Amino acid sequence: MSWLWLSLLLVGAAIIAGLAFYAGRLLRLVRLQSLQAEQAKQKKNQYLIDSIVVISRAMQAEQCELSEGALRIWVLLDHLELVEKPDPVRAYPGLHQMYEVVKDMPTHKARKEHDKRHIRQLDQIREKAEEDLKDFILADVETLLQRYRQQASS
Repeated sequence: MSWLWLSLLLVGAAIIAGLAFYAGRLLRLVRLQSLQAEQAKQKKNQYLIDSIVVISRAMQAEQCELSEGALRIWVLLDHLELVEKPDPVRAYPGLHQMYEVVKDMPTHKARKEHDKRHIRQLDQIREKAEEDLKDFILADVETLLQRYRQQASS
């Protein structure tokens, strides 16, 4: 074998070794990135579960209005990313019905921008729904607590 062929073979082997090292590094970074994404997802889910449990307990203790709790819990359930997550419409029909009543009602600053008569009418609708759905909502809250109490970090 001539000196030229031996040199080309060594250069080729060095290039292949360099590319293999680079590919291995990239694979390690991809694995690390996917692990970090999974940890972030778990942390987010834990925060959501903790929030659901706290709001549910507040609703049971009548420290939180049922309509406000239903609205907050429904949004949290929507953002929860679990492998085995029940269909919230079927699993929590009382919360769903309350959410449907209040989801388009103005809150905070938007309430102040509406006519007081209109706000009173909306409040009457909300209060009537709270009264009518109270037992269903509290049953759904108990179901939520049974499902997530063990997973809550508090």
